[in-house]
Amino acid sequence: MRKRCSDIVKIQYFKELLMLAKQTYNLGYVSEKTGIATSTLSRYLHGRIVPMKDRLEELIQILEGIVDLEKLIRSRLKFDRHGYLNNQNIISDIALLKFMALKVSAKYKNSIDIVLSPATDGIPYATLIAEYLNTKLVIAKDKREVGVPKQIEATMVTEDGATKTLYLTKGLIRKDYRVLIVDDVIRTGYTHETLIRMVRKVGAQPSAIHVIIAIGDRWRYITKEYEVPIEAVTYI
Repeated sequence: MRKRCSDIVKIQYFKELLMLAKQTYNLGYVSEKTGIATSTLSRYLHGRIVPMKDRLEELIQILEGIVDLEKLIRSRLKFDRHGYLNNQNIISDIALLKFMALKVSAKYKNSIDIVLSPATDGIPYATLIAEYLNTKLVIAKDKREVGVPKQIEATMVTEDGATKTLYLTKGLIRKDYRVLIVDDVIRTGYTHETLIRMVRKVGAQPSAIHVIIAIGDRWRYITKEYEVPIEAVTYI
């Protein structure tokens, strides 16, 4: 008998948790905390066996206590001497992205019709969230698409006073769609405000903004002015 989709997602979530626990500590430490031999943990990791349902729930709870997601994200953040963020150690870690995406998708399950992302480093993360939510992913680009006759556009003023226009292919986001905006970082909120305006322009509903890292407080005006909640894995 095939496993139900929810069971498969839970098993995948368990494997990503186990992988992160192994990366953060080692299998010996995880073995000590779970009471499971390292050889068995290794077989779990490689998909040779899976825990029974009741045991799976218990192990997930233990591993969630071991893996401090916010601490893990913060440990990988790097800033150059000018204060610019280098998040490559985060967005290049597929296990970490999968783990975060699984957590987010569980929160928004059955309440999102489309995932929207600007054309930034957040696309891989947004792709995983869209996959786990079983929805389509739409990318807002900063250049007009050749061969796409009908596009929605909106212009914003950037932090340095220049203007920037974002484009969406018309018809991908439809009226009354519930939209989750996903990105890797939010700093000023200008890009995300523009995406909200584009979503509302077609009669859709921006349900929430989810990012991995929120920097400072300048972006907080969005929640007040547009009544769109913003959630970040970590705030710095």
